[in-house]
Amino acid sequence: MRFESVRAHPFGPFDDDTLTLAPGLNVVYGTNEAGKSTWHAALYAGLCGMRRRKGGLSAEDKRFRDRHRPWDGNGEWAVSAVVALEDGHRVELHHDLANRVNSSAVDADLAGRDYAGRITYEGAPDGSRWLGLNRRSFLGVACVRQAQILGLLNDAGALQEDLQRAAATAGADETAARALELLATYRKEQVGSEHAPKKPLRTSRERVDAALSALERAREAQAHYLARRRDVEQLAREAQALEEEAAALRAARAAEAAEDAERRAGHAAELPALFPAGPPRSAAAGSGPRTAAVVHAAAPYVAAAAVAAGVALALTDFSLPGLLTGAPGLGYLAWWWLSKRRAAAAAAEGRRLLGELRAEAGRLRDEAVALAEPVDPSALQAARGAAPDRLEAAEHEARRARDACHTARGRIEQLAGDVPNMADAEDELAAARSELGRVEKLDRTLARTIEFLERAEERVHRNVAPVLRATALEWLPRVTGGRYTDCKVDPESLQVDVRNGHGPWRRAALLSHGAAEQIYLLLRLALSRHLVAPGEVCPLILDDVVAACDVERKQTVLETLQAVGAETQVILFTHEEDVRAWARQRLSAPRDALTELPRPR
Repeated sequence: MRFESVRAHPFGPFDDDTLTLAPGLNVVYGTNEAGKSTWHAALYAGLCGMRRRKGGLSAEDKRFRDRHRPWDGNGEWAVSAVVALEDGHRVELHHDLANRVNSSAVDADLAGRDYAGRITYEGAPDGSRWLGLNRRSFLGVACVRQAQILGLLNDAGALQEDLQRAAATAGADETAARALELLATYRKEQVGSEHAPKKPLRTSRERVDAALSALERAREAQAHYLARRRDVEQLAREAQALEEEAAALRAARAAEAAEDAERRAGHAAELPALFPAGPPRSAAAGSGPRTAAVVHAAAPYVAAAAVAAGVALALTDFSLPGLLTGAPGLGYLAWWWLSKRRAAAAAAEGRRLLGELRAEAGRLRDEAVALAEPVDPSALQAARGAAPDRLEAAEHEARRARDACHTARGRIEQLAGDVPNMADAEDELAAARSELGRVEKLDRTLARTIEFLERAEERVHRNVAPVLRATALEWLPRVTGGRYTDCKVDPESLQVDVRNGHGPWRRAALLSHGAAEQIYLLLRLALSRHLVAPGEVCPLILDDVVAACDVERKQTVLETLQAVGAETQVILFTHEEDVRAWARQRLSAPRDALTELPRPR
């Protein structure tokens, strides 16, 4: 593959500008701010485009957008490129970078040939798919920026790291390194570590700890509640015992009252027989119920005799004696008659009072029976001999115990509402342990997968290492001026060592900056040859990569790049006057070309 042209319409500071390229070595010269980095980015975007996916842009895409979107900010942002494939097809790729919708890949010579479906990657056409790469791996294989070269000056391990990254990210599909990166990111987000406070592993373990604590608190609260409930039950039993004692005392007191009432009613029933004429008017000495009864029975006869005697005297002309004799008899007869009436009324009243006494005795007996019914007979028998004031004391103690029981019951009812649900706490613990188990299982699975892919990555390194050495041996003596003639590559770490003849091995990353830069370019060339699809050739896009070389080595590197350009398109961006001067003398169309960018306005 080679670029024929790239068109920025608009892209960065350019608007409808075109950069035409030769198939061999292209030196694109420009002063600072002339747009070299912009054309470098336009070449990449013209071939690979930008991925299109749901959600917002990635951080990498945002940086690319912010750096290269049009300066006028009218909303349009597009780039296109014409590339020639090794099979002879010429394809025009157009990328709508602003909306990432109207992108296409059509045949530049034949109408109706649309290749977008063949090279779509991550939702958008990606021309690097013809090389067996993708827009991510193309950066690691074909594009060499000045920052990467300058990085060798500050970090001796940068050479090795870049080789590892470039070797691992290339391939027809997502490769081991890309998968490792994705898995590492996924593991970081979906599992995390013990030291990541908001990630699932830490939070799920904290959830288990919290659930265990909550369950322990629930158990303690439940035990406290049960202990208080037992206390309430004990108070209830004590109150019940005191109430039963008071009930027995009340029943005994009622039985005694009923018996007393029955005795009084019995005595009252005997009085009429003892005093048939009513209660005695006096209680003179020597008199008794029998004397009173005799007097009362003889009274009418005595009165009748006195009246008869008085009448007889009056008839015999003894009027005054007759009157004096009959008058007391009449008075005594009147007294007897009045006494008779009073006795009848008293008897009726006595019968009424006796009835009331008998009714009261019956009521008291019924009450005593009712009170005694729920009481144990032995308790009732024991209560009959209790002191008279024991009932009042027992009732007071029963009321106090009942009040204490009610108060304690109210408190425990309130406490019951605050006791955590044991079933809910156990369910939460089970759910927390299940979630922790899921996260730990995921972590183990990811760890095994990462281990497997790391072994796969090591195999990739073992395949790449011989190719790197072969390419380095082909060009190393030339680009280093014969200073280094042999090299070896560690297949595990891709560390590169060089030497001259049978001299000591020296780590390439620790050589002078110029030597390390030259070796780095050779190794990137080797990667671009080895990692692309069979039958294709990957172009190299280089940004000021010879800045650290001295004059002699710079010319050697440029000659090497020109030689490489016989098989591979090389696009070298530079701001150096001596490189432009070399290109004016050495490059000739149509194979090679020098393009001089206009000075910034």
